[in-house]
Amino acid sequence: MTRRPVAAVALVAVVVLSGCAVGYQPNVPERSEPPREDRLGYYDGYWYDDTFEFDAEEGLDEGETEAVVSRAMARIQLLRGLRFEADVDVELMTREAFNEEFDDVRRDPPEGQRALDNAQHEALFLVGPDRDVVDVRRRNQGGTILGFYQPSEERLVVVSANRPATLDDELTLAHELVHALQDQRFGLRPPAEATADAANARNGLVEGDATVVERAYERRCESGAWQCVEVGEDAGGTLPPEFNWGVYFFGFFPYAEGPGFVEHHRDDGNWSAVDAMHEAYPTTSAEIIAPEASGSDGYGEATVRDRNRGGWERVTVEDGPDAATVGRAGLASMFAYTAYAGERAGVIDRDEFRNTGSSGLDPDSPYTYDVPYTEGWYDDRLHAYERDGETAYVWNVTFDDAEDAAAFRDGYGRVIEHWGGQRRASAGGETVWTLDDRGRFAGAIRVQRERRSVTVVKAPSRAALGSVYAPARAPPAGVGAQSGAAAG
Repeated sequence: MTRRPVAAVALVAVVVLSGCAVGYQPNVPERSEPPREDRLGYYDGYWYDDTFEFDAEEGLDEGETEAVVSRAMARIQLLRGLRFEADVDVELMTREAFNEEFDDVRRDPPEGQRALDNAQHEALFLVGPDRDVVDVRRRNQGGTILGFYQPSEERLVVVSANRPATLDDELTLAHELVHALQDQRFGLRPPAEATADAANARNGLVEGDATVVERAYERRCESGAWQCVEVGEDAGGTLPPEFNWGVYFFGFFPYAEGPGFVEHHRDDGNWSAVDAMHEAYPTTSAEIIAPEASGSDGYGEATVRDRNRGGWERVTVEDGPDAATVGRAGLASMFAYTAYAGERAGVIDRDEFRNTGSSGLDPDSPYTYDVPYTEGWYDDRLHAYERDGETAYVWNVTFDDAEDAAAFRDGYGRVIEHWGGQRRASAGGETVWTLDDRGRFAGAIRVQRERRSVTVVKAPSRAALGSVYAPARAPPAGVGAQSGAAAG
């Protein structure tokens, strides 16, 4: 998918046009003979540096569009050092048509997965208990997506700012073509059991790879070395009402941190290390943020013991993850969101998250997810529970050492208070807050640190905290060799 920073992910295919008159002959630029030697930079009759004699401002016909797509594929092969294994069909769509079809492109998750997803976003104070994160994402993304690629359908769509739709943004085309190339060479179907953190790690590689290539493509367009199509206004729409910055930050992570991760591993232009990671994806967003630690054993597993009683039932997901993990990307989004929403000053300043210069937000690296309170993240695990239409959760966040855990505990307390939480009691290393139902968030939260683990318990009321997570008859949640539920 192609996105641009919001101050402001894309996939590719050949164009389907309608309304052609009988006997119409598209204007197909002259093709070159294939090279005698096997060389990158040529595809289906066109070289990477070919110049076409047509005016894109007037709209490209079917033959012209096909030539631009083939030339772009030649350029992607040259920049990425890999060959396409098959042709790629590109479908053009107006913004209005995309918004109408978008709900069909994004399929609803199973109910258990939806409940778990809502619980982790509530734990991060991104989406309240009376909202559905699937709906929030859809509302957010309708105006910011420039194109997409569906691996399951091998379908590449570029969203056009023009009516009727024409190919008016070659950089979006280039980005999505990289995804098509990745799919052909490595396969892009995500594992069904991926947590949010694992998905952000995987997408950090996938989107970082595509963005690095897109930027190299853009430099050649801007220098005049390559003729490139760019017509009309940006296809990105305006921000929808009630745009949720926190959910946006959580989803934008791969585009912000992924390129730096890929560039770190692409030593002197050699893509072999990046190719290898497509066969064994990074597993945590922390690896993307700190690429020098990628592949190390510096991360482990956090444990939550189910101590629910009084009718609370654990949320399970058939053929999916049995717990949520938000990772450093999720924690950073939580702290950053406080600088953009709420009635109090942010827990961190915007400048601790945004990368700005004299001309504003850095388009290549707009945000940094290496923010205070997330340092030393080791793992986190969240279990969600349901009872009579109400939800609760238990969340363990574990760090490298007790000092990092204490910093996160203090920062998380500030987040709770940012959203109106009232401190009610502190004893034995734990603190309880309550939130009334007049704000976005409601219920009671208990936070306890033991050594390097912080355990967060959320229930609809203070009285219900003990039934969601009963007093321990065994050591409390912490670091363990097993991440599954255990009796206690």
